[in-house]
Amino acid sequence: MARRHDALIPLTHDHHHALHEARALKQAAEQDEPQRVEASRAFIAFFRAESVKHFREEEEELFPVVALEAEAPMDGIVRVLTEHVRLHALVRALDADPAKAETMRELARLLRAHVRFEEDELFPAIERVASATLATVQLAPRE
Repeated sequence: MARRHDALIPLTHDHHHALHEARALKQAAEQDEPQRVEASRAFIAFFRAESVKHFREEEEELFPVVALEAEAPMDGIVRVLTEHVRLHALVRALDADPAKAETMRELARLLRAHVRFEEDELFPAIERVASATLATVQLAPRE
């Protein structure tokens, strides 16, 4: 992933972790039911502990700073917000049926595509139009 504005580095760090979790979930989808259930439970715990906080930071700290810029990438922001809702829905479905390999694969696919879009397209666009105001973004420190 490319060098990021300092304000976006914590989010990029989260993305690395999310890609790892998505890969693990996708691989587990091909295992026997007990392994699928164990991997699903681990992914759900990750999602609730880390992804929800990450989404909130994007939605409450980053996107409002960017949205008022003249060239704000609003189509990209809308896409990301929509994907956040879809990811929440898929996690709910996985929680209801943690052995369902199809849900595991779809969740892993969407999370990977979501991260790639943010890193490859949305964050560079944000950096282009809002580099001066990104310094006002206050994110929680990462370990």
